[in-house]
Amino acid sequence: MRSVRIGNKMVGDGHPVYIVAEIGINHNGDVSLAKKMIAAAWESGADAVKIQTFITKEFLHPSHPDYRYDIEAEIPHEKEEEIWGFARGKGINLFSTPEEFLSLDFIEKQNPALIKIAAMDFNYKDLIQKAASLKKPILLSSGMSTMEEVKETLRWVEETGNLEYIVLHCTSCYPAPAESCNLLAIKTMKEKLNCPIGYSDHTEGMHIPFAAFVLGANIIEKHFTVDKSLPGPDQRCSMDPTDLKNFIKAVRETEKAFGSGHKEPATCEFNPRLYKRRGMYASAEIKSGAVLNDGDVLFYAPSAENSKVTDWSSIKGKRVKRNIPKMGLITTDDIV
Repeated sequence: MRSVRIGNKMVGDGHPVYIVAEIGINHNGDVSLAKKMIAAAWESGADAVKIQTFITKEFLHPSHPDYRYDIEAEIPHEKEEEIWGFARGKGINLFSTPEEFLSLDFIEKQNPALIKIAAMDFNYKDLIQKAASLKKPILLSSGMSTMEEVKETLRWVEETGNLEYIVLHCTSCYPAPAESCNLLAIKTMKEKLNCPIGYSDHTEGMHIPFAAFVLGANIIEKHFTVDKSLPGPDQRCSMDPTDLKNFIKAVRETEKAFGSGHKEPATCEFNPRLYKRRGMYASAEIKSGAVLNDGDVLFYAPSAENSKVTDWSSIKGKRVKRNIPKMGLITTDDIV
């Protein structure tokens, strides 16, 4: 699998999972709240924070059920400039999803480290290719898509010469019921596609995105808010700062627990290998020169480097060269 570099971090197998906190439109059009959310997500440990940049009338028909909410949650480009400036001033890795071409042009001017295409535009070749032509790492949310559509979209990206793409498995329901998530598709996509595969989560809670991480997702994107009681369709499926900190802590500890894959004792098991395993002890006093037989030995813990239960077959029937008291340790050094 090809890995992708985002800033100073690599994304792909063998690298730590990349955590994206998705603010989206949880700010409800409030610039101050947006900045508060972005700062809180970054301080909670996210690798990147994402927003959405859009002009509602340029991508939604007035009859669309979300039109009114999006109008109210829309932050004009000139005001969004303040958000990007805030993030740059804090050293926050902020990026965005453009919903139409004017917003893509605006995002390009902000020079983010990466860019994302939403699931609704996964089949919109012109927007995808214009975004890919920026030659930045591009996240492609594959919600509502078939594997054939995924492969076609990746061909469009590759036609621009951009090979720095990552596909996000996703269920475009808000919130998404557990039975809709099909997390095993992550494994299938990793087998079929030569790129990192992530998971964009819309479920309530932390257990399903954590399962996606365990199944091998290279990126986890999760909606983020500072208050789940705020109005908006995504608040319920969002993490708050405490959730995100706990999630990231669990992910990082689990990454350490994955280990090398080689079956061998852990460093912390070196001492237990001796005191928890059995050594050889005399069942009664053994005189120097005696031949060791089955009745002469008891197998008790602890063992020693030169007295293990596995040593018995190599010293059975041999003579000892010293007196060994009852319950004394019998070692391989005691053999003539």
